[in-house]
Amino acid sequence: MKNKPLNKQQFAKKVKDGVHQIVLPTTFPVGPVNVYLIEGDALTLVDTGPKTDEAWEILIKGIEETGYHLKDIKQILITHHHSDHAGLVERIRKITGAQTLGHPLLQPYIELTPKFTEYRNQFYYNLYKSCGVPEEFQQNFARQQKLFQHLIDPSQVDIKMAHRQQVPGLKDWQVLYTPGHSQDHLSLFRQRDGVLLGGDHIIGHISSNALIEPPLDSTNERPMTLVQYRTALEMCADEDIDIVFTGHGEPVTNHRQLIHERLKSNWRRTEKIRQFLQTGPKTVYELTTLLFPTIYTKELNLTLSETIGHLDLLKLLHQVRVTIIEGISYYSICND
Repeated sequence: MKNKPLNKQQFAKKVKDGVHQIVLPTTFPVGPVNVYLIEGDALTLVDTGPKTDEAWEILIKGIEETGYHLKDIKQILITHHHSDHAGLVERIRKITGAQTLGHPLLQPYIELTPKFTEYRNQFYYNLYKSCGVPEEFQQNFARQQKLFQHLIDPSQVDIKMAHRQQVPGLKDWQVLYTPGHSQDHLSLFRQRDGVLLGGDHIIGHISSNALIEPPLDSTNERPMTLVQYRTALEMCADEDIDIVFTGHGEPVTNHRQLIHERLKSNWRRTEKIRQFLQTGPKTVYELTTLLFPTIYTKELNLTLSETIGHLDLLKLLHQVRVTIIEGISYYSICND
């Protein structure tokens, strides 16, 4: 008996009217990234995947499976600057001449000028130092940042998008500004059928990390990213969203319930921090090792951001105070 032929692997699928999803591999623990092709007056690619040969080949195959070709893409809308979402943008632009759309805060992260890169690196060095992070971890983080930069080529933003603005060439779609996971994060919303392309703002199987990022203006305070993220989640909970097509994983059809659980989980974590502080003042690094004892060495930036974000919530409620000793911040419980 002859062997049955193997099924041809499918890289793209139509998930809603005028919306195609393409799944691309990444080298990150989060796994594959979902990018989307939206039909309209201007064929629009939402996110691009990382700058790897494997992702590029699958992106081309996926676009062709939808009945289009790469050269048909007229514009690229980037939900946020992380390299698994924006790594191939410049390569696509050079071939297609497509314009890039994104939030104004996307610009410095995608231009990657030496001045901005130096500013960002110095911000993280100072942040880590104030958190009490040992020097060896500082060096590991600097090497990691350089590695990430290899997964994206410098590019530019042609059209800057604001909250509730209609997407050019896509009359049914508007952008929602949903910061927290990144300062430049946009989601796309089609109100007529409740479809949200949520990027990394709402993901079903994991909680999006509210990553600490530098302020665009160095004279300003750093953003309270978890506070931003919670506010943007609450905004989305008020929207009549039927389905969220996410940046990673499967679609979300119960967005209000999921958002409610995520907001509750924040307070559970703040309570853990309060318990840890009962034994005395601690640095952000010390609290991070207690909150994430098995993963902090591998994912220090993510776990530090989580700790800082929850300390921000406690500070806003005057439940913790900060004392700075020799440039290092120590957190303690407010008892007065």
